[in-house]
Amino acid sequence: MQSRYSLKLGKPFGIQVSVHWTFSLLIAWIILISVSRGMETTQILMHILFVMALFVCVVLHELGHSLAAIKLGGEVTSITLLPIGGMAHMSKMPEKPKEEFIVSAAGPLVNIVIAALLWGYLATFHTTPINQMEFESITINNFPLMLMAANLFIVAFNLIPAFPMDGGRLFRSALSVRMSRLKATQIAKDIGQVFAIIFIIAGLFFNPFLVIIGFFILLGAKGEYEMIKYQDVLKNYSVNDILSTSYAELDAEDSLGKAAEELIHISDNGFVIKSDGEYAGILTKNDLISGLNAHGKEGKIRDVMRTDLDHVGTETPLFEIYQHMQKNREYLLPVFSDDQLKGVLDLENLNEFFLIKKALV
Repeated sequence: MQSRYSLKLGKPFGIQVSVHWTFSLLIAWIILISVSRGMETTQILMHILFVMALFVCVVLHELGHSLAAIKLGGEVTSITLLPIGGMAHMSKMPEKPKEEFIVSAAGPLVNIVIAALLWGYLATFHTTPINQMEFESITINNFPLMLMAANLFIVAFNLIPAFPMDGGRLFRSALSVRMSRLKATQIAKDIGQVFAIIFIIAGLFFNPFLVIIGFFILLGAKGEYEMIKYQDVLKNYSVNDILSTSYAELDAEDSLGKAAEELIHISDNGFVIKSDGEYAGILTKNDLISGLNAHGKEGKIRDVMRTDLDHVGTETPLFEIYQHMQKNREYLLPVFSDDQLKGVLDLENLNEFFLIKKALV
């Protein structure tokens, strides 16, 4: 999603900020509503400008989370703007309750600071009293006040204890002081899903964006809980505990037709490809199918094999590599030790390993 469907805007503090293509749907919706209300072109442009200013505040909100996380040892790869807000992608998140509380609170605190600055501007420089402003549409006159109110709304909305929103994370961090992170996540997830259902029902009657937010919370809460379950089970294991030393091999000069025939007889996600007896890359099932469509059965494996995959070490924490494989949709990875191929890591095998260990708990 980050590279294919997003427009890159810049890298403040080394964090890639992008806007997802669906953001254009929000702009289109604003224009449609504004036109249906008979607004003039200048009024429509003011509404669009207001949304752009609001999303700058959202970026600053996510940067607040991100910089706090980095300060506490976390790793942030990017921030993506969506129609319902921003999303910081963290490859490593501080897990101690106090640290999670700080990271979760940092975003809303940024919006409080923005609102305070706007209030200071209104109190010092704005000449029109609030009770004399018109609010039928956004104008230059009421723009700062509306933006201040929007930032305060972001704070209030994000502090609803609905996981995975900031309030839900704050709630989980507080619970984690007295119970396991998994149990705390389950409670926060259940409460978040109740709020999600409320949003969906309310959205059907009042605002369709509430339906979208409700489903975001519903899926986000479930996804976070599943990830924490994997972390809880896999945290004490490394790649070496699940390494497959028996794997299917082909040569880079073999045809895709041969690979297709061999695939029928193996249960793995693909092949280790060698050239002159040395490791050369990985050919997954998906790569093979795409290659057959593009080059036919006479095409060569070397033209479609993956040579850009990260080399996994045998001592790499299993949960860490699980996150990597899930995020990048990589189903088969080569495992090395001292620059020698030791085997492969298959995502299907990893999932089976998780299910077995979970059942034994």
